[in-house]
Amino acid sequence: MPKIKYTTKELKRPDKFREFLAESLEGLSEHFNKILIGMGVIAVALLAVCFVSSQQEEKDLLANEQLREALKSYKSGEMETSLSQLQTLRKDHSGTEVSVLALYQMGMINYQLGNFEEAIKHLEVFLDDDPEDGIFRDGANLVIGLSAFELEKWDKSIEYFSEVNRSESPYYVQARRQLSLVYEKTGEPEKAEKIRSETPRETGR
Repeated sequence: MPKIKYTTKELKRPDKFREFLAESLEGLSEHFNKILIGMGVIAVALLAVCFVSSQQEEKDLLANEQLREALKSYKSGEMETSLSQLQTLRKDHSGTEVSVLALYQMGMINYQLGNFEEAIKHLEVFLDDDPEDGIFRDGANLVIGLSAFELEKWDKSIEYFSEVNRSESPYYVQARRQLSLVYEKTGEPEKAEKIRSETPRETGR
């Protein structure tokens, strides 16, 4: 396999990271829709049995609507507004699945705003919940690694980039490229070169 050189400029291309965030948001929206469908089925089943809806169900529906509005703000470019809406959701509906999903999006937004410590904090809490969705998990690990890279926290950056270890993950190649850069920064060029030589090119690149 030919050796591939990656530069900091290449990895930080605005279009590249916008593409990554768009994929993350798309995945979040898809998962969110599945939650709504699932909740709808549950609600119908309960109504068929007892014709009542509990206070908890009403709260869940309200949380879903708040997340929908936050995503709408994000898509329209109002990131600060979206972040504020997500923070309110977390406060009003702590412990719900929708609240956990809000953490993921809060981490993504904080990274975009340059709030790297906040991004790490939110995404580490998200990962502590042990999400089953591998795409979300890899996305969170990658953004924590990127945030740590910006803060020059090399050990943390290595730890989280290394967690994206599934070759089928859409974030695998970028995580490996960034990991090679970290080893360049820490004076370990042999490790960096080994990772570069083993990392496949992205399809169509």
